[in-house]
Amino acid sequence: MVDMERGVGWGVPASVIDAFCFEGAPIGAEPLAGGHIHENVLVRCTGGRYVLQRLNDRVFPDVDAVLSNGERLVAYLRAKGRRGPELVETGDGALSLRAPDGSRWRAFRFLEGTVGRSILMGPDDAFESARAFADYLVALADFPAPPLAVTIEHFHDLPHRLDALEAVSAADPVGRRSGVSEEVDRARRLAGDVAEQLRAGAGRPCVRIVHNDAKLSNVRFDARTGRAACVIDLDTTMPGHVAYDVGELVRTAATHSPEDARDEATVDFDRDLLDALASGYFAARPPVDASEIEAMSLAGPHMAVENALRFLVDHLAGDRYFTVTRSGQNLDRCRTQLRLTELMLESEVDSRACFVRAARSVRADPATAEDRRRGLHGRGSVGGAS
Repeated sequence: MVDMERGVGWGVPASVIDAFCFEGAPIGAEPLAGGHIHENVLVRCTGGRYVLQRLNDRVFPDVDAVLSNGERLVAYLRAKGRRGPELVETGDGALSLRAPDGSRWRAFRFLEGTVGRSILMGPDDAFESARAFADYLVALADFPAPPLAVTIEHFHDLPHRLDALEAVSAADPVGRRSGVSEEVDRARRLAGDVAEQLRAGAGRPCVRIVHNDAKLSNVRFDARTGRAACVIDLDTTMPGHVAYDVGELVRTAATHSPEDARDEATVDFDRDLLDALASGYFAARPPVDASEIEAMSLAGPHMAVENALRFLVDHLAGDRYFTVTRSGQNLDRCRTQLRLTELMLESEVDSRACFVRAARSVRADPATAEDRRRGLHGRGSVGGAS
């Protein structure tokens, strides 16, 4: 806990807490687990709870662009009457703060009555998480000019991620290369397989405003009903392709395995969860075309192998990008994503049929998707423990 008398805890200066217009007096603070990038602290005040966030300027070099995008998105969603993150002003009326040491901070009201998920509770969670991100796509379809800034260059660029692996493997800055030769070779092979299949099916996908990090942990669920309340972590919302969001959903919401499982033999790809996810996504009636639906079957392996490369690069670089809490965590993350890639590639034909079936079903009768929200069971998992 933060000692509010002394004013310092978890790296948060008292001056930072005091700068924001929190309701009531601060009475404590504690770190919020789960985020890979920013440092998040839950600040408890006599008048409510808040999430105080120190932005990571190594991951996001242009912090001003991140803040500008975020402020525009929050204001836009609020104007449309949609629930979402709500920024807190500083005493100067700004929505962010530059501390004397140069660090950048912002604060959000805690979304009371909601809970997050790192692991699925069942098919309903898969349905709801997908519906939430498709609904977000719908909400941003008429987002006004100017265009949102690109906050991370080459974010979903598989050749770029492979080049990064080759560069860090050659440099071997912390001497870890010799211990991961098998993972490097496996990542190269699977990335090549996915890239080849993506090229074979290449069309001209529409560029839309998408979340770009549409994973389960970025959904807040209503604590009472279990339905998705909103999506959070909007910093990567920028121009992209629907397949990026669908792929992130598939890799995080169609498996029972935690992302950092220590034993990749426990990793599965559950096609019942995929059915629920596909039904939830199309329940929101997103504005997607036939080519985008066709691309969804490879979206999962694309995002899984991309993330495997990112985790492996970070392991080789000395864990500089993603937050780790134990030795080898990024390597475990890499292995789970490589195994997921293999399982999803094996099921690519079934995956394609699943998305096509869900799209047709909803277009024929929107009520059928909601009916399928409850208790989908049938084919079960591929790999891992069923």
